[in-house]
Amino acid sequence: MNQITWLENRNNRYRLLIAAFALLIFPFVAVSFFNFPTTDDYCHTLAVNNLGYWKYQEHYWKTWSGRYVGTLISSTQPLAYGSYSGYKIAPIVLLFIYVHAFIYFVRGFTLDKFEKWETALFAFLLLFAMITEMPSVAGYFYWYTGYYYTLADIGTLYLLGYLFRNLNDFSWRKIIIICLGMILLIGMNEYTLLWLVCITGAVFFFNSINLKRFLAKEFILSLVALVFGVLSVTAPGNNARAESGLYPTALKYNLIFSAKSSLLWAVHNFSQMAPTLYVLTLVLIPFAARLYNLRRPEEFRFFDMHPAISILVFMASLWLTYFPSYWSIAEPPNLRGQCVINFWTLIGWTYNVFILAFWLSKKGLMTLPTRMGILQWVVGLYFLTSYFSNFNFRSAWSDLITGRASRYNKEMIARTQLVENTKEQQVYVPKLQNVPYTILIVSEKFDPAWASVEVNNGCAEWYFKKKFFYK
Repeated sequence: MNQITWLENRNNRYRLLIAAFALLIFPFVAVSFFNFPTTDDYCHTLAVNNLGYWKYQEHYWKTWSGRYVGTLISSTQPLAYGSYSGYKIAPIVLLFIYVHAFIYFVRGFTLDKFEKWETALFAFLLLFAMITEMPSVAGYFYWYTGYYYTLADIGTLYLLGYLFRNLNDFSWRKIIIICLGMILLIGMNEYTLLWLVCITGAVFFFNSINLKRFLAKEFILSLVALVFGVLSVTAPGNNARAESGLYPTALKYNLIFSAKSSLLWAVHNFSQMAPTLYVLTLVLIPFAARLYNLRRPEEFRFFDMHPAISILVFMASLWLTYFPSYWSIAEPPNLRGQCVINFWTLIGWTYNVFILAFWLSKKGLMTLPTRMGILQWVVGLYFLTSYFSNFNFRSAWSDLITGRASRYNKEMIARTQLVENTKEQQVYVPKLQNVPYTILIVSEKFDPAWASVEVNNGCAEWYFKKKFFYK
């Protein structure tokens, strides 16, 4: 009884959620202290050192990628400034910003209608679901070269939160701010690009039809997204990479194969996330019902779209997200790219639950529960068991508690000193004995930290200007 009474205090609930946030990210923050530059980090460092900051941007635009902001991010390698500590500090900073971004998003999504503990609970559940369904924590939080995926999701949370909060006061000044935000996000990766182009285009098109008038501000948003999306996609570097010989397959540029494979892979990956999304929905429905009851006239205009249209846009965008990868290289997106797709799946699913709940309530078709009742224990048990059974959480705690991450860091320091102190051009490097799954993208084909020329790329070899032999 005392425990139940303690939980009835709203301040205690808020304190409990702060502790839950701390427990959620603690192992990921702790292993960050043992992070080290890996694979392509060395290539980008070398390129910046050899070409200079702005020549580097030009080089990658012409030879590898249209991610005009992504290359800005990858060219800020701490190693270019002689810092190994930067690779340990960066994940910690990202993790804390990530938490704040989810809270900011929820506050904008709910227009601050909920109490502090409810907002914290909502944000916590979204963050928990995202980390649970993350196919590559290493590539998302710890690989510096991949940060244009992570920062795109963080930026999207802030952009959407800002958009929701200011939709009723949609001044031209705010349109300009949103356009600038989209320009930055579109230049980070092709997945964020596609979602923003699809969403802004759908909002303009369907709202214009619904209101039977031309919506100039929505048109500007969709036009900016489309123009900069085309700019990024048509960059010469994208074609150069696709034709580079790294992806020698006759299935490239095959429309039927790309469309079919994109659909199948979208269904497959959604089915992987489905259990978590379904359980999350048990919480989202009461949240949506309470938010509907708390609304004032003209509030939550962003939930006014018909659910059939919203769900159609969501499903089409999810399918289209996979298409460029199959079209250009005949392969599914890499794991860090899939992280971005999972992020948009989570946000899109959450949005559509609220859309549907508002529509049902407005039409009077169903009275939705505003409290979970006994289901809260089912949801709580699911998330608790997920925390102890999910690979991402277990590996983070294991890498930390067993000392695997610490030993890996020591191995990499010793390796680096060995290479730097060896005068010969050929160096016999000890194979890694400790491979922390949390902070390394593991592969059986090549050394996960440095990679060898024979089987992959030789980024570390090019950086140190020596040939490695693993013993």
